[in-house]
Amino acid sequence: MKKIFLPVFMFLMIFLSFNIVKTDAKMPLNACAMNKTKKLKSMKKFFMLHSLGFGFNFYIFHPGPYWVFQNAKVLKLTPAQALQEKMLTKEMMNDTKKGIITLKRAIIRYRTYAMHKNPSIKKLISYVKAVGEAETYLGYEMIPFHIKGYRVLNASQRIMYLKLTKIKAAKMRAMRHQFMRMMHMVHMRMIHKKMMH
Repeated sequence: MKKIFLPVFMFLMIFLSFNIVKTDAKMPLNACAMNKTKKLKSMKKFFMLHSLGFGFNFYIFHPGPYWVFQNAKVLKLTPAQALQEKMLTKEMMNDTKKGIITLKRAIIRYRTYAMHKNPSIKKLISYVKAVGEAETYLGYEMIPFHIKGYRVLNASQRIMYLKLTKIKAAKMRAMRHQFMRMMHMVHMRMIHKKMMH
């Protein structure tokens, strides 16, 4: 089981990564930078779990301003366009952080109140709704930034953007398909192992 779990875990980590943070493997990171990287990974993981499938429902077709900025050379961005994409990325990250904090607080409020011996049905429902609203926010809050990032581009840049996104989407679908097959195999082996006992 351990032999199966490690490759699945590694693949999952790669699969969930959207390359929001790139670090140079040769360059040693100080403790502050490592802590920041750890926080970003944790935030990214939380976002992936609570954004209503944003990655495969939207991002796969409309990568955002950070992705546009990463492809600045291929897209032939002007310095002004690159600056706009950077600003959109910063605003988007700040919104995402706020959304994550709001959702975490809503979950804690609901869980804490749910432990009461005789909770109010009305209050419980309002807390559940607050969790739902906060999670829904994470499902849509990045959309405007992704669309605005695309709209910064001129006509020829948009043609290249669409070509690049088709390639990206195909790669992501292939990775997802491979991941699903691996998870199915792990699941089947676990069932087989249980049946053997």
